[in-house]
Amino acid sequence: MNTSIVIIGAGGHAVSIANVAHGCGMKVVAFVDDNKVGTNLLHIPVISSSQCIIENSTANLALAIGDNAVRERVSNEYKSAMPNARFPALIHSSAVVGINTEIGDGTVVMPQVNIGPSCIVIEFCILNTASSIDHDCELSAFSSLAPRVVTGGNVKIGLGSAISIGATVKHGTVIGDDVVIGANSYVNKEVEDGVVAYGSPCKFIRNRKKGDSYLV
Repeated sequence: MNTSIVIIGAGGHAVSIANVAHGCGMKVVAFVDDNKVGTNLLHIPVISSSQCIIENSTANLALAIGDNAVRERVSNEYKSAMPNARFPALIHSSAVVGINTEIGDGTVVMPQVNIGPSCIVIEFCILNTASSIDHDCELSAFSSLAPRVVTGGNVKIGLGSAISIGATVKHGTVIGDDVVIGANSYVNKEVEDGVVAYGSPCKFIRNRKKGDSYLV
């Protein structure tokens, strides 16, 4: 079994991804960042994207990209350039994953995360430190939970949506595609596609387009 992995990205989030990789028994052999080639991160070399593509055609890869839309775009680029590469789910050893739960390729589950039984987490999601989803939840591809997000059961979070730090989502709530929920919000009713919403209770603030920046 190949337990080495190359991390795409070399910023702060890459260090967090490396920590998760270490926590599930994998060895990081390189980071990839065209702007930091020749440097080191965690005493591990940073290489160029072209070097990665040439030298690691069958490697395990992880995307250290926090922005959901950018992560989707970069995943498609690397899938096209490296069709034989793999994107394993990374699940930290301290995380709890319930029975009958499915975790998709490229998803990262950070320390102290709880995923309840019978959940579906589609590909390339991020469940950040100490976040928790209860039973029968569904996270669509390229969605993300910031640290200490908590949801009840039967919650559905749409494609590319981001739930910010400390937010709480009531059981049975549906959050649409390309949504950003603000920090410490309480979401107690459906949120439509393509909006920014926050507050307690959470309220519509404005519309947003897929790819609009939300990480600062």
